[in-house]
Amino acid sequence: MQMRDCIVIGGGQCGLYAAHCLAAQGRDFLLLERSQPGSAWRARLSSMTLFTSRQFCGLPGKPMAGAPEGFPTVDEMAAYLEQYAAPLAAHIKTDTEVVNVSHNGDGFVVQTGNGEQLLARSLINATGSNQQCIVPPMASALDAEVVQYTAAVREFENLPAHGQAVVVGSGASGRQIAAVLAEKGLRVTLARGTPRGLPPNTVLGKDLFWWLKRLGILFADKNSLIAKLLKTRNPVPCGEVNDSGLLHRGVELQGRAVSCLGREVQFNNGESVETDLVVWALGYQDATDWLQIDQTVQDGEFVQSYGNTPQPGLFVVGRKWLSCRASELVMGTQADVDRVMVTLAGYLDKRG
Repeated sequence: MQMRDCIVIGGGQCGLYAAHCLAAQGRDFLLLERSQPGSAWRARLSSMTLFTSRQFCGLPGKPMAGAPEGFPTVDEMAAYLEQYAAPLAAHIKTDTEVVNVSHNGDGFVVQTGNGEQLLARSLINATGSNQQCIVPPMASALDAEVVQYTAAVREFENLPAHGQAVVVGSGASGRQIAAVLAEKGLRVTLARGTPRGLPPNTVLGKDLFWWLKRLGILFADKNSLIAKLLKTRNPVPCGEVNDSGLLHRGVELQGRAVSCLGREVQFNNGESVETDLVVWALGYQDATDWLQIDQTVQDGEFVQSYGNTPQPGLFVVGRKWLSCRASELVMGTQADVDRVMVTLAGYLDKRG
């Protein structure tokens, strides 16, 4: 059976850029994507936009088309990644889900849902941070008549006219979803958790991230003082869907959702609302059951330090705070992948 230099799992921005780097190094590699390149972006609400402008959404060698200061939609981002993947078509297997990865001493054994077994000397986990939407246990206490969605909703269908909706989670996705539902004529309540900064998307006519990059904040090491302060405050740029913007749209702002019963969602201030629809926008958790290698998964998360794992030859990219704040953004792809590629090249060269 063919032993490749590397297998990349995941066809998002980090996996595709890693594949470009492997091609530039002349490696024998294969990228496995469970759907199509960039498909994770098409799992979002079609009207949703990124909170970084196009100037920061392109990958090395291919700027994103359109006004640099404009903010792309999720479909635009997906289409861009499809184009970025095109030159690598011969090295990409689409509609291929990885169901098991182990290590046999010589290399990595990758089992796919298609029944294939593939071998590689090294492996890059580029499955990304947004894998499985978090749905809390209290969701099961809602009546069956209450329609439930997650933040990975593509379109809202058959919405109750003038019905009540509760969006649980006040990050960028939750806020955009609340605004969309209000525009569709529903009464909307946004359940917010820990207070966080809500800066605008633009400051003095420039993308907020232009300023953060210029000030050296985005790429400050994750263990630096400034990074630790940023983690604590956890701001989310939300433009016109900050608290005042949502109130202007008629969205009711509530505290944390603490329980559900029947058709009601209860909040931490003792109030409750009877609802027809709940959207869970509480973030994401990793899918780790496919990685069957000792010490590489702990408490449901991949174990890594700056992309390096306890298993030699196994690397991780595309993680929040892998090295810095920019790590979870498209603009942080190059720095994190380049760091990993240096180590990976040394590992492969050492093995001959």
